[in-house]
Parts: sequence; structure tokens; C-alpha cells
Amino acid sequence: MTKKFTVRKAALAALVCLAVPLSSSAADGHEEEKERFFESQYRHDTMEHFSYSMKKLVPILFKGTGNPDHLPAIAQIMASTASISKSVFEKDTRGVEGHTKSKDAVWENWEDFAKRMDSLEADTAAFAEVTKQTTDMDKIKAAFGLVGRNCKGCHDEYKAK
Repeated sequence: MTKKFTVRKAALAALVCLAVPLSSSAADGHEEEKERFFESQYRHDTMEHFSYSMKKLVPILFKGTGNPDHLPAIAQIMASTASISKSVFEKDTRGVEGHTKSKDAVWENWEDFAKRMDSLEADTAAFAEVTKQTTDMDKIKAAFGLVGRNCKGCHDEYKAK
């Protein structure tokens, strides 16, 4: 009887292990992706490139991990992405069916949004240039700080949570 009970417990444990990955993704901390329309997906993908760069830079700059020799290359990826970021928002997609995290305020306040994106482009280009010119982390962090403030300010105003 004990052996039978153990086999049943093992079988139940196996079923639970199989069922857990099939359950809601919220349990593992990942938001389930909703279907995006083309422009929304394109914007999302573009900004994800920016985000990936940010995720590589932060450990190098603030945690002492990663490879500092990669700073110029990663900063250049970020600057290149910023150079097209405004253009991926130019088409007004208010009312388009499908998921987006862009608030209507992007197009309602286009002049402000465009100015912020221009600042992002200029500041990321300056940051990339600093990473090429010096290894002084204080100077690099100062330039990076301007980029971060651009991101936060725009997200607070124009990106839905």
C-alpha cells in the first residue's frame, strides 16, 4: 500500500509540474501579450531595441558587471534606435483596433511629444559620443542620466502602464 501511495504521489507531482507551465503567465511575472496592430507592433519592437540597450548598459555603469569595452557599441545601438523613434509614432493610430501602450496624448500633444523624441535622439547621440571619447565613468554616467530622464519623462506622460 505504501508503494502504491508513493507512485500516486509521484504521478500527481508530475501532473502538477506539467500543468504549471500551462497556467496563466501572470504566475511567473510575465504579462500575457495582447494582439497588436501593425504600427503598434512596429513601435513596440523599435522601443524594445532601446530597452535591450538600456538593460545592457545599467549593469556596466552601475553594478560593475558586464564589459565596459562594449559601452560604445551598445550606446551606438541606442542612438541609432533613438534616431528613428519619433518617426515610428508619426502615424496617428487613435481609434485603431488592437493593443497599444501609446496614449492618445502622443497625438493630442504631438509638438511636445516630438520635441521630447528630438531630445532623446540628441541626448543618446551625445551619450554615444561620450562613450567613444572617454572611459571616465562619471562623465559617461552624466551623459547617460540625460537619456534616462528623457525616457522617464516621456513614459510618465505618453505610455500606458
